[in-house]
Parts: sequence; structure tokens; C-alpha cells
Amino acid sequence: MKRSTFKTAAVAAGTVALVAALAACAPAAQEPAAAPSGGGSDAPAAAAPAETPEPDSFGVVVAESWKDIYPNEYQTYMANESNSPQGKQDYLTEYPELVTMYAGYGFAKGYDEAAGHPYSLQSVAETPRVNENTLANCITCKTPQYTAMVNSEGDSAYQKPFAEVLMQMTEPISCYNCHENDPTKTTVTQKFFVNSMGSDVDKVSTDSQVCGQCHNEYYFAPETKATTNPYTGLEGMTAEAILAYYDEMGFKDWEHTETGAPMLKAQHPEFETIYGGAQSSMAKQGYTCADCHMAPAKAEDGTEYSSHNLVNPTEDPAIMEKCEGCHADLPGQIVQWQKETTDREHELAAKLDAYIKTLAEQKDSLDEATLEQARQIHRHAQFYWDYVMVENSEGAHNPGLAQENLDKCEDELKAGYTLLNMTY
Repeated sequence: MKRSTFKTAAVAAGTVALVAALAACAPAAQEPAAAPSGGGSDAPAAAAPAETPEPDSFGVVVAESWKDIYPNEYQTYMANESNSPQGKQDYLTEYPELVTMYAGYGFAKGYDEAAGHPYSLQSVAETPRVNENTLANCITCKTPQYTAMVNSEGDSAYQKPFAEVLMQMTEPISCYNCHENDPTKTTVTQKFFVNSMGSDVDKVSTDSQVCGQCHNEYYFAPETKATTNPYTGLEGMTAEAILAYYDEMGFKDWEHTETGAPMLKAQHPEFETIYGGAQSSMAKQGYTCADCHMAPAKAEDGTEYSSHNLVNPTEDPAIMEKCEGCHADLPGQIVQWQKETTDREHELAAKLDAYIKTLAEQKDSLDEATLEQARQIHRHAQFYWDYVMVENSEGAHNPGLAQENLDKCEDELKAGYTLLNMTY
């Protein structure tokens, strides 16, 4: 079933309305490099500790060492344990077409909704997607200890065996990832992401960059195995530009076992979806990731601090209270955007599944030029679809962009259906 023009208009109108509404309630302009720890314009900066605790052998001060110095931040960080792996959504069940889409790749073996940061090491240790050939680069962003190892040893750390390195790691995503060992400021510790920001590094608050350093699209460089972003600067952070980057270098994550197409697996492009290209309305108005996901809080003794319990903003009254001046029903609007996105994802997944199966059936009878074109369509259509599906907001971060990328997926599929004499 094709997407209705009414739905398209609803999303476009909603996006325009949001931009107009936010113009009246945008936060005061911030100097990106000097943004306070915790992010939002109302968030208090952490006081400097009298003494920095002893780091571990990797040079990382682990979260537990800070608990007596910053008890409120530590307690709210530990509250993320409620976001456990139990009961998480199984995407292979939610989108059964993924088994066809990811044929020949690890994600066809298991793909669950992510758990909270305290479970990052557990999740990567238990995933069925790793094997004896997996390298340590898969541990990128799963523990600050590996981040410190890479920053110390360079690209050679990426080339080590996964199992060998994982057994050395004990600390999940925690304080060091966003603060290094200085809680009074935010610091981007993933140097590959700093490099990828290029000359735009001062155009986005560090309170968003510390999230974006892990919530982004990346690949492993074929020669060095280093974790690498497929762009330099904000303009290159679009699905179309990223796809062109991969095409130009001839990169593929794997070869599809059914169609033989050189495939790409999108990661989790939250930062690109918000800040890339034309940017989302929230980014244009100066909001950071922390504004929506880390509420300002006050302890019983009156101490003000930034909650480190990362939440869905619609579930936090302190965050929603700041939105009510411009949005009568922001949770309802978000539900609408997400339904719009996921409904269309399901529609296009069925179309893509049918295309892949038909191409697999016809590939031996197609001439070389037609086969190459059909495989390129498979590669492109699936990347545009995957780019939207794996972005963790289900379209809410930038609903207009989600629809644009799904439009591109659909355009590719229509061309593919025509090429293979299929009825769309």
C-alpha cells in the first residue's frame, strides 16, 4: 500500500508548526565549546572535586569512584539499570523482512532493542553477531576503557581480537565517556568523531557532541580497521551524501547471499539526523540532546544537578513542563510522527522483501549490466530504509527527514520493480 498524500501533508505541516512554535521558546544562545556539563540551558555545572579519584590501569576513573563526590549524578546514572535487556523488542520479530534484508550478515542472527548504558558491555558480550573472527573495533563505544586504549595505542587497538580485549574490560559506558576524568565539563573522548566534525566542531554544543560521538553512522576502515565516520563536517551528514561516500570508495559491509549485492548496514545515525545537512528544527533552535534527555533536578537538600538517568522526554514531567508553553500535546504529536514513520517502514519493508526475493530468482537470467543495476538498487533502497529504521527516535528527531529518506527508498524500489518487470 502506498503512503497517502494526506499523511505526507500531515507530517510536513507538523514540522512547520514545530519550527514556528520553537521560535518563541528557544533557549538562550550558547557558546558550543563552553556549554555547561549536563547540557541544557538550565542545567547547573558540576562543582570541581577537591581531589580526583585514582584511575584504573587504563587511565579511567570509573563511575563508582565518583559516587561519594557526586552522589546525585551517580544515583541517577545507576537508575539507568532499570532499562535492562529483559523484555526488549526483538526487531527480527517486529520486522520479519529483516531476515531477508540482512541475509549473510550478523544482524540476521539477532537484533534486539538496545538496553541502557550500564549494560553496554553485557550486551556486546552476549550478542550472537560476533564470532572468532570479530575484531576489537566492535567494542567501540561500549566501554570507556577501550576508548582510552584506542587513544593511547592508536589504530593497532582496533585490530586486536574481540575476545582478547573484551575480557580486559570491566566498566560499561559511564562518566569518562562524556567527561574524561573532569566532571566539570563535557569532553568528546572518541577522537575519530572529533576529526569527522572537521571545521564544524565549534558549531554544535559539546553537550550534544558527547552523545553524537557514539550515536552516529560509522564503518570500519578496510585497511586499518579503525572506527571511522563517512564524512567530514555537518554538510556531509546526510543519508544521500553518506551513500555517495561509500559508493565512491567501493565500500561494502557484506555481500548479500541471495542477490549478490554489495550491502551497507546503517548504524544509529541520531546525530546526523538532528544536526546533519539542513538540520532538524530542534537543532536550529539551539536545543541539545541533554535538554530533552537529561532533566535538571534538585536533591532533597536543595542541591541542583543534571539528572544522569537518560529518559524518553515524554516520560519526564520536568522536561515536559518546559515544552508545554509551546506544545499543547507534544507526546501526542510524537506518537503521530512515530506511527507515520513505522507504518511506512513496514509498507516499504514488504516491498523491499519482495524485490530481494525476485532479484534472487532472476539474477542468473539477467545480463551483466541489468544485474549490476538491480544490485545497486537493492543496495541503495535498503540503505535509505535502514537509515530510518535504525535511528532510535522512530522519526521523532526529524520527522520530515525520515519521510524524505523513505521517499528515496521508494523511488529506488519503483525503479527496481520496473527493471525486473514487477508490479509495484
